[in-house]
Amino acid sequence: MEYFTCMMDTAVHSKRIVPLFWLVSTIVSHLIYANDLLVLLQPSMRRMRALSDIMEEFGRLSGLQLNRKKSIVYFSSRCTQQEERAFALGVDRGELPVKYLGVPLTVNYAREQDCHSLVDFAQRRVEGWQATGLSFGGRIELVRSVIASITMFWLQSIQIPTATIRKVEAICADFIWRGGMQAISWDQSMSASEGRRSGVEASPCGQEGSLCEGGLEIHQGGSLLAEWMANRYLRRTNFWACRIDNNFLITFKAILGCRPVLQTAICRNMKDGTTTDLWLDLWLGSRSLLELLGGQLDREADRGLTCSRIIRDGVWRPEGYPYTAPLAEEIRLITIDASQHEDSWSWAGPGTGGGSGLFCFRSCYDLVRTQHDRTEEVDFIWGKGVARKMQLCAYHLLRDKLMMRDRLLRFGIQIPDAKCVLCNEEDESMGHLFFVCPVT
Repeated sequence: MEYFTCMMDTAVHSKRIVPLFWLVSTIVSHLIYANDLLVLLQPSMRRMRALSDIMEEFGRLSGLQLNRKKSIVYFSSRCTQQEERAFALGVDRGELPVKYLGVPLTVNYAREQDCHSLVDFAQRRVEGWQATGLSFGGRIELVRSVIASITMFWLQSIQIPTATIRKVEAICADFIWRGGMQAISWDQSMSASEGRRSGVEASPCGQEGSLCEGGLEIHQGGSLLAEWMANRYLRRTNFWACRIDNNFLITFKAILGCRPVLQTAICRNMKDGTTTDLWLDLWLGSRSLLELLGGQLDREADRGLTCSRIIRDGVWRPEGYPYTAPLAEEIRLITIDASQHEDSWSWAGPGTGGGSGLFCFRSCYDLVRTQHDRTEEVDFIWGKGVARKMQLCAYHLLRDKLMMRDRLLRFGIQIPDAKCVLCNEEDESMGHLFFVCPVT
């Protein structure tokens, strides 16, 4: 396939093929994954025939023939004469959305009907498990390790509709509680103090975490999509000052919507300041210099300045610029690392271990989920070294959610007798069974 890449690069440089995506450092004409080949080009008749000739020449020289029966070409909605162009290439024409690696690919927002396969997957898995033979903790572990993992895989690729997420959560809750009455609501079990500790995480938080990772990649580079979005939308503006436009890519709009979270989770590592925008980048913490000074930039000459304006010989010189002079003491507290190649961004979310600066999904999850006050009760229940079965029993006990006989009577469930089955002296209640009953 390296020879095919050389052939495509030669065709691009000779203008026989014009790719769709031109990046700052890379021309993306095709992508190769496992046994699959994805070619991205502008679909004029001449270029479609040129691609067909390249495929035939590659097959003749390497012996790897294109299987045209399994190949499909997809056109944008603005492309005309699609049937003729597909015929020139010799493959069938397809319609979006299409599934790849189990995930629907579409140019628009994924609809509920596009994500039926995720709901069907969860339903099939649950039906194949024998819930009656598993403990409560065992059922949670299955949901966490199988269904939640697949859901997170989807969330890293597309934005799953809320209706689909709710359906998957309903299937999981029904399996965990064996189809009966739920002692604890799903939203309550997703609380900050208990959700992750009990083994089940909230899907919307996972989706926002994936978008935060994409926002960090836009600043750090490292992925083709992040580089393309930065080159397409941020060539004349700054990420933090960019206004959301309806013509933006869906994923990029969602990443821009996560900027309030990113402001508190990423930091700027300074060397010489030549690539750091003095007014718009968050080198002063979670707020830019423009925000700290009231949001107004008086002079046009000050636009586009970098932090190199106030750094001399590896030392901060904020007093030399009138707008930064009042913040001189705060600015001098920022470390300048001369060992770096250039200014860079790093992850600094809560709980980032070792200060590595690498993205940590758990740290991001702690940042985006609904926060609740931690209590001694929570630390006691979910402490280390305690069996999951005992943790869940204690959790239900402290919330009076165990199915005691007095509680069943309150729900209107008819039982022969409310007396404790062990001592037969008092009504069976949580307080009696655990603290008063002479047998227990």
